[in-house]
Parts: sequence; structure tokens; C-alpha cells
Amino acid sequence: MIRALVLAALLAGPAEAGGIVSSVDVASLSKSQATPLGLYLLPRDAQAALEADPSIVFIDVRDPVEVSFVGHAAPMDANVPLAVATRAFNPKAGAYRMEPNKGFVAEVDALMAREGKGKGDPVFLICRSGSRSARGVEMLAAAGYTNVWNLVEGFEGDADEKTGARSLNGWRNAGLPWAYKLSEAQAWSPAAE
Repeated sequence: MIRALVLAALLAGPAEAGGIVSSVDVASLSKSQATPLGLYLLPRDAQAALEADPSIVFIDVRDPVEVSFVGHAAPMDANVPLAVATRAFNPKAGAYRMEPNKGFVAEVDALMAREGKGKGDPVFLICRSGSRSARGVEMLAAAGYTNVWNLVEGFEGDADEKTGARSLNGWRNAGLPWAYKLSEAQAWSPAAE
């Protein structure tokens, strides 16, 4: 019965929770973008929510080098990577192997404490295109967070099938404020091991 209610809520389409309005068509999400909390935003939704409440914590979960070279959403509070690229090349993936950030949840906990927030306060997660941020939502939900939103188009958005360029949607392609330069408060601060 509960599973049926959750499924019905997910299929209902645009949602609102705690004053945050989402225009995401949940039926259009890929499995990699889905989260156990079912809270999703498009970049313009997130920008509107941040303008209405600048105290919402906004985290970029991409590798710090990716954030530095590709740019980031200007209102981001901090970069807390879900994983960090290594120098070991993975020929099957055609990319460098990613190493999980074992301190991810502890680093988010520290950021939330710095911002004076708790596990029930809204948190927005963004990555390149909505998959890594979904994994971040899963990890935070497992740690007791209840109000974590996945920005499903991410910062760069989806890739164009013809060119491979990430030019179809996403924060940057929506013309929302973004930057290359990070402040010290936005820079990744790894948890002590």
C-alpha cells in the first residue's frame, strides 16, 4: 500500500515541498537520476528557490578539478565531491578511475553545521548531469537527511547525440549565474581521516 502511494506521488508530476516548487516531469527521469526521497529540481526551479531563500544549502558533488575547469553554479555553498579522479586510466570507460570520497557524508555534516542547518533542512545537490548527485542523495538519505533535492539536469546538462557536447540543458546552458573562480568557503575541504 505504501509503495503504491509513493509510486502515485512520483507519477503525479510537478511537486512542491516546503515552499520549493519543482517542474520536473518525474516520468522523464532516467533510473540513474532517481532517488529514494523523490525530490527533483530543474536548474530554473533551484535558482527560484535560492532567490526566495538564500539560506538553502547548495552543494556541487563533482570532482574539484572538474569544478575548477568547467565552472560551477555561482550560488553554490561548497564543493563536496562524491568521488575524486585518480591518475589510473580505465581503458574500458575511456576515463580516469574515480575513487569514492569516503568522507562525503561527514563533509556534508560539517558544511550543514557551518551553515547552522540540520538533516531536515533543504539541501540541493548538483553534478554534471544528475546521476552523481542522485547517488549523493541516496547516501545522505541513508544518513538521515530527509530534504535533499537532485538537480536532474546538472551543471552541464545532457550530451548532444551528434556532437557529444553537453549543450542541451543544465544550469550553465539555462543562462543561470555561474563562475570559474571559487571562494575559500566553496572549495573542497576534505574530512580528516
